[in-house]
Amino acid sequence: MFKSGLSKASAVLIGLSVLVTSAGIAFADNLVGTTSARKPVEPNKIQLTQRINAVNIENRTAAMREKLASREAALKLKLQTFRDQKKATVAARISANLNQINQNQTTQMQKHLDTMTSILDKLEARVNKPTPDIKDPANAKAAIASARTAIASASALVAAQAQNDYTIQVTSENRIGIDAKIQRDKLHTDLLTLRKSVINAKQSVANAIRVAKSGKEATTSGKQ
Repeated sequence: MFKSGLSKASAVLIGLSVLVTSAGIAFADNLVGTTSARKPVEPNKIQLTQRINAVNIENRTAAMREKLASREAALKLKLQTFRDQKKATVAARISANLNQINQNQTTQMQKHLDTMTSILDKLEARVNKPTPDIKDPANAKAAIASARTAIASASALVAAQAQNDYTIQVTSENRIGIDAKIQRDKLHTDLLTLRKSVINAKQSVANAIRVAKSGKEATTSGKQ
């Protein structure tokens, strides 16, 4: 059940960029025009925060790897006392896999959030120009600002999740299966919660695109 849940979460995350892109990337690209004629968009505070967060995530990930290596080493020392070394080997592998899954998932989620930011940058560049295909620039800007806030919030949660440690906490050799399940279930729950935040950001971006195209706030904002 755990593997199935993670697979579903991963599949949805992989499809996030596709869904947002199909919702309006062509519209955004057409609005922006050629890259040679495009003027740089002055980043606002939220954009700068997002970029700083991306750098911080990389630094924190490196530090986290060192911390995990230390904790995994401590785990292996405990596992060396097990009578059943086959069981100990399996436990060590599961513990390492849980932390690797967390790192892979948070990295992938941040990539999706970065893609969403890129889409908003293109959309905002066009909204800031006086053109007839943007019916209500003020409303579009408000929707874009809301989407950026959702992305910033999700990015902060991704950064926090990346710091979580799912190394198995050994209570005894007889309970190692239960100990592993506790950490496995915790990871599963945490990733599903985080996934909801990323999906919310994706829906906010899709809504911003709809608002820019229609000039009206979508009545089903945040829903597909």
